[in-house]
Amino acid sequence: MRVLLMRHGAAVSAGHGPDDHRFLTRSGRQKSLEVAASLRDRGHAPTHVYTSPLVRAVQTAELLVRAASLPGPAVVHAPLTPSGTTAMALSVLDVHAGDDVVALVTHEPIVRALAGHLSGLGGAFPGFRTSGVAVLEITPRGARLLGRLHPDGPSWRDPDDLAP
Repeated sequence: MRVLLMRHGAAVSAGHGPDDHRFLTRSGRQKSLEVAASLRDRGHAPTHVYTSPLVRAVQTAELLVRAASLPGPAVVHAPLTPSGTTAMALSVLDVHAGDDVVALVTHEPIVRALAGHLSGLGGAFPGFRTSGVAVLEITPRGARLLGRLHPDGPSWRDPDDLAP
């Protein structure tokens, strides 16, 4: 199984209402769509997409679903909010295996905590820029970081290049 950990796209500033209602900017939509297309083109199109219930994450997840031509909507998973716990956020992985490519669309700081936990790097895993993705492979022997997709370009970074 592969896991795609994605931070939502760039959103409007906090002055636009409550934090959980912040929506993607035009450039945030465009960049997230470019990242989703790059994931697909690199063979990492998700087969399942889970998202935080916050608007900006749901909108980002919808772009992933569209780029992957998935038949259904993203599934809201409440523990993917910024205050969620690692164990609860990762609980959705328990029902996946084999060739599944599971995308989790979330926020800082939980996206970094998830990546650190799965990769074994803990708190040393660097932060995520908006629309940034870490791609990990999960096997019975553990997990390994395959690389990161940065929103600029978007460009692929190998596992030894962890720069945010």
